[in-house]
Formats: sequence, C-alpha cells, structure tokens
Amino acid sequence: MERLYDLVGFDVDGTLVDDTVFVWQTLHDYFGTDPVSRDEAFDSYMAGKWTYAQWFGHDIRLLKEAGACRKSIAAAISGMKLSNGVPEVLEELRVAGAKLVVISGSLDVVADRFELHRYFDEVYLNRLEFDSAGKLSGGVPTPYDVWDKARGLREVAARLGVPMARTAFVGDNFNDVAVAREAGFSIAFNCKSDELAAAADAVVDGRDMRAILPYLLRR
Repeated sequence: MERLYDLVGFDVDGTLVDDTVFVWQTLHDYFGTDPVSRDEAFDSYMAGKWTYAQWFGHDIRLLKEAGACRKSIAAAISGMKLSNGVPEVLEELRVAGAKLVVISGSLDVVADRFELHRYFDEVYLNRLEFDSAGKLSGGVPTPYDVWDKARGLREVAARLGVPMARTAFVGDNFNDVAVAREAGFSIAFNCKSDELAAAADAVVDGRDMRAILPYLLRR
C-alpha cells in the first residue's frame, strides 16, 4: 500500500471512539452537573469572552464539585468503545509509513482506556489530575482544540518536516472545521456537523473507519 499523506491527524470523541459525541458531555451527564452553567461557559468561550483554559477550568470545577474521582470517571466512560475498524486502519497507515497524531479536546483517560498511545507518534489531549485518594484535583488543558487544532497540525507538520499538502485530518464535529480547512486533505467521518461536511474534502458516512482507507492509501 502506498501512502497518499505523510502525516495523518485524528480527532478522538465520535471519531476514533464511538458511543459518545464529546467525553465532556458524557461526564457531565453522568455526574449531573448544572447544564445551564455548562451552556453559559460554552457560550463564553465561543464568543471569545473566555480562553480555552478558562472553559476547561470551569468544567473541572463542576466535576470536582460533583465528587468525580478516578474510579467514577472510569465508570462514566465504560460504555465507550473504539469505532469499528480503528486498530486495522491505524496499523495499515503505520505500515505504509505515515506519521500519526491525535489532536483532540478529549481526555487522557479515554486514550489510556483504549491504549491509543501505542498507535500514535504524538498525542495532544486534555489531561486530568488526581490526588493521592484518587479524587479529581485539577488538570492541564490541551493547547489544541477547536480553532487551535489547525495550529496544532501546522506545528506538528513543521516539526516533522511534512509539507501541509502532505497532511490529512479525520474528524466528526464542529471543532474539527478549522483543521479540516488547514489540512492537505480532510475527512468528515461519522459527521455530526453540516459546517464540517461542507469544509471537508470527503464525507464518509457510517461508523466503520475502514471506509476512510481508500482516501489515505493507494493499492
């Protein structure tokens, strides 16, 4: 198989991992945090009134107030699963010599659950922190989510010496629009955003990731 792109980036929630739209939504629903407060925080970020770090910190505070801990967070995400065909797709891309990167607003606990680090050269996610008793104590926000995913792909490509024309990105939702426009080729997989569908070079329906391979590899 011949690779068509030297660097392929992936979103996590709703793309590599199924049975969630956003893991943050899954956690807030599980812990019953205040939906009005969550919506106000989202609106503040999207309007440019808050930084991403402020939005992240607000979500962490709500989860801490709800008593989230390592064990309960693991229970909250226990129903999530890899999208069909993910291991095969990632292995085929690696065998073809492509560099793989996760650029996502998901959480490290999701990546750890599915051992995603073993497939990827670089992983950029939000990180949770726990105290010695296992209670959620804080976290570290990713530098690359929503609009900044595009910057993330540019910076990784530059560091690896890959021209942007030789990059691809696979995502599913509104926070993948900017990076879809920046990548040399973009795929909207299991798409949940009309804006992303319009911005992407290809739209792949269904939940079997093996359907993206013809766009990334040539037999």
